[in-house]
Amino acid sequence: MFKGHGGNIKSIVDHGKNGSLDFSASINPLGYPENVRKVLLENFDDILHYPDIDCSTLRKYIGQKVGRSEDEIIVGNGSTELFYLIPRALRPNKGIVFQPTFSEFTEALKCSHAEVINNVLREEDDFYFKYHKNHFKDKKVEMVFLCNPNNPTGQLVEKSIIMDMIKQHPSVTFVVDEAFIDFVDEPEKFSITNEAGKISNLIVVRSLTKFYGFPGLRVGYLVAHADLVKKMMEYKEPWSVNTLAQFAAMAALEDNEFFSKSRDFISNERLYLFNEIANIHGFSPYKPSANYIFIRINMRDMTSSLLRKRLLEYGIAIRDCSNFLGLNNKYFRVAVRTRKENTTLISTLKTLLMQQSLRPMKIH
Repeated sequence: MFKGHGGNIKSIVDHGKNGSLDFSASINPLGYPENVRKVLLENFDDILHYPDIDCSTLRKYIGQKVGRSEDEIIVGNGSTELFYLIPRALRPNKGIVFQPTFSEFTEALKCSHAEVINNVLREEDDFYFKYHKNHFKDKKVEMVFLCNPNNPTGQLVEKSIIMDMIKQHPSVTFVVDEAFIDFVDEPEKFSITNEAGKISNLIVVRSLTKFYGFPGLRVGYLVAHADLVKKMMEYKEPWSVNTLAQFAAMAALEDNEFFSKSRDFISNERLYLFNEIANIHGFSPYKPSANYIFIRINMRDMTSSLLRKRLLEYGIAIRDCSNFLGLNNKYFRVAVRTRKENTTLISTLKTLLMQQSLRPMKIH
C-alpha cells in the first residue's frame, strides 16, 4: 500500500507525460557509481545461492569506514526495515517522535504496540528542533526518534545538542536517522555515528541507497552498542538483504571519487536551486542542508496538492507535504537534481504562476 512517500514512479507515469522528471524522491541525481554496475554483472550468477545471512563481509567493511566493530552493526533491507526492527526488539512503552518527519517512525512504534507521543515543532521557529526537559516528563517514555537532517524540512541539529540530550536521559533509547547526512556540508559537526557503539542508549541508522543512487536495491545499516545489536538480532528476519545488494553496497563504499564528486555536485546545485526558487514571487524556500529543499507557498489560491497536480501535467513530480503531521497544504519538497532538470522545474513553476495570476498572501 502506498503511504504517500516520494518516488512513486507508477503515479508519476500515470499522471504525467513521457520523460517525467521526479523531484519527489531525494536520490543522488548522478545515479549510482559505475563500478556498482560492473560488480553486479560480474557476480550475477551468485543469485543461484542464498545471500550471506549475516552480511558479515559488508558489516566488517562498514565498521572500518565508520570506525566501529562489526559487532556494533546491523545491515538491513533499507533503513526502513531497521526502524521497524528497533521497537520490535526493544519493546518501548512509549516513544517520542518530533514532527513533521519521516512517517515510518510513527508506524514502526505503532506496529510494536508502543504509544506514540508526537512533539510538533513550531512553524514560527522554522521547525528547528529545540531540546526541552519537559519532553521527557512522562517517565514511561523509553524511545525517541530524531531525523538529522530532518526530512522533509532539512533542518539540522548539532552533534553537541544531541549528545547532551542522550547523556541526560540514560533510560531512554535514542534512534537517530542520518539517512541524508552524507549530503551535508561538514557532517562531522552533526553526525554521531562514531559515538553510537560507545553509548548503551544510542542507535544511529544510515541509508546507503540515497547517496549511492540505488534505492531499488534497498540497503541500510545501523550502529549501536554491541549489547543492543545482540538483542536486536534475535528479532531480525533472516536473509533480508539480497546478494546483489550486498555487492552493490561494498562497491559503492569503496568509490571515494564518486563520494567527493557527488558532494561537490549537490552543494553547487543545491545553492543554485535554492536561490532560483527564492527569487520566485510566492515561494519561500527554507535554507537546505541535504539534497532536497523544503518550500512554503505564500499564495492564497495555491495549495501543495494543486501545485503537484499542475506540475504533473508538465511531467514533473514534487513531494506534497500536506500529509506530514504538523504541516498543512502550503508546503512541498523538491529534490536537488541536475542543472538541466532544475532549470526545467524553475521555468515550469514560473509558467504556472503566470497562468494562475495569483496574488501573494501575507504571512504573519
